[in-house]
Amino acid sequence: MPKINCAIYTRKSTEHGLDMEFNSLQNQEEACRAYILSQAFNGWEYTKTYSDGGISGGTMERPGLQALLNDIRAGHIQVVVVYKVDRLSRSIIDFHKMMQEFDKYGCNFVSITQSFDTSNSMGKLTLNMLLSFAQFEREVSAERVRDKIAASKAKGLWMGGTPPLGYDLKDKQLIPNPQETELVNLIFSKYLELGNIQATADWMNQQGYRSKCWQTASGDKRGGHLFRHGSIQRILGNPVYIGKIAHLALKKVYPGTQKGIIPQEVFENVQAKLGANKNGLREHRRNIRADTLLGDVLVDERGRAYKLSSGRQGGKVFKYYVIRNGAHLSVGQLDDLVLRTIQNADDGDICLRTTALELSKNEAKTYLERVVCQKIGKECYVAIYLKKQAFEAFLEKHITENPPSGGVRAQIKGDSMILKDTFYIDNVTSTRLQNGTANNILTVRQLNESLVRGLSRAWQLKKLIEKGQTTREWEKASGMNKRTFARYLNLCYLSPKIVADILEYKNPRNMSLKELMNLAEGETGFSGQEKAWG
Repeated sequence: MPKINCAIYTRKSTEHGLDMEFNSLQNQEEACRAYILSQAFNGWEYTKTYSDGGISGGTMERPGLQALLNDIRAGHIQVVVVYKVDRLSRSIIDFHKMMQEFDKYGCNFVSITQSFDTSNSMGKLTLNMLLSFAQFEREVSAERVRDKIAASKAKGLWMGGTPPLGYDLKDKQLIPNPQETELVNLIFSKYLELGNIQATADWMNQQGYRSKCWQTASGDKRGGHLFRHGSIQRILGNPVYIGKIAHLALKKVYPGTQKGIIPQEVFENVQAKLGANKNGLREHRRNIRADTLLGDVLVDERGRAYKLSSGRQGGKVFKYYVIRNGAHLSVGQLDDLVLRTIQNADDGDICLRTTALELSKNEAKTYLERVVCQKIGKECYVAIYLKKQAFEAFLEKHITENPPSGGVRAQIKGDSMILKDTFYIDNVTSTRLQNGTANNILTVRQLNESLVRGLSRAWQLKKLIEKGQTTREWEKASGMNKRTFARYLNLCYLSPKIVADILEYKNPRNMSLKELMNLAEGETGFSGQEKAWG
């Protein structure tokens, strides 16, 4: 009789009780082991247990689950055994995805407390019914929690979490902390003096002030970090300091039960200044957009508009056109490329072309309808749509006897004249844009500093493991839970090519740190990782 490898999957939604001598995960595993042993006459044999403690069943982002799926894809597992179906998932969509993976690799699924067989239609129907109730239970529980929070905040109650700077938590009530109250007042007054959030954060750090320190239930100390733009911004905009409670999801503010520590007048002055600065930022962005050629007309092949972004490096400001999951395209270089293409346009009839420098950006704007940029790999295709009648009238005023060679021939479609061009993206930061319509290299700044920091963090955590520290010790040293620790640790086992690319500021698919962590969890082989990396 052939051997059938059986894997056990256990899960618990919260970390409460996991430190007990015999916890829920162990209870699930023990029951599943007994069931596998009872099926020994069918060739069933226990192989491995995969566990996720403290993780919701509404997400697929679980280290234990991802490891199980990887082993199923590798052909190591033929049966997955769980205590109840909702241990595997509480989402119908996620569950269907997993069942498709199971079927694809010939793996069966068994719930020992809910008898069904996924090899027949009735078993699948029963399974989907059970899962529907599991998802319904999860959604009802979530709604109940949201309603409770909303009702509690309407009464002005603090709903838990880390108390804000300036307050301590006692009997579930916010109590002003005298020392921190002075610090909060200093932040408000310094912002009114400087009028800039980052300048306020820098000043606080230079004076040696740090963010709030608190002690967790396990006795670990947290906080005490440098002030940053975001932390100062949250403090300045938090109505808790004038005795109110905000419900961010509903965008409502209620009278709170805690005592205010900032005068109402000071708080209102700060909000007014914050609003004025925000309006000034919008005006600044409008001015930046006015200085660009394509700020209002650049879209991708699906019609999504590119947004303007900027960054600083070495004291210089770099401006980019950016779109979600797309490349950061240099404003100056792409504007120049489009302008040069228009200047060398050929209308296809009497070979009318402009000469260089006879068309400024402002003039070109009057003829542009839209510019479509489609990125495929390292190649970008640009389609420039011009207002046909207006642009032909412009061309007639600039007839030349010896037009420049290599002009882009226009296509006429309705009331539009379309010019098409191609350029290639270079991952290495460069300031050059080569001449030629089909040989242009446009710099793409891959903003992957977060990947470099992620790798650095991962290697630091690996050193904690190599020192032989216990779980509680490395949790305390790193300030993160086990799941986050495991996701970072996976980055230590990336392909050397990927690591080299990151350190050389190459990022073919413009991945974020979260996406890189997902890649490291989902792909254990170097070849698979490199293929997903691009």
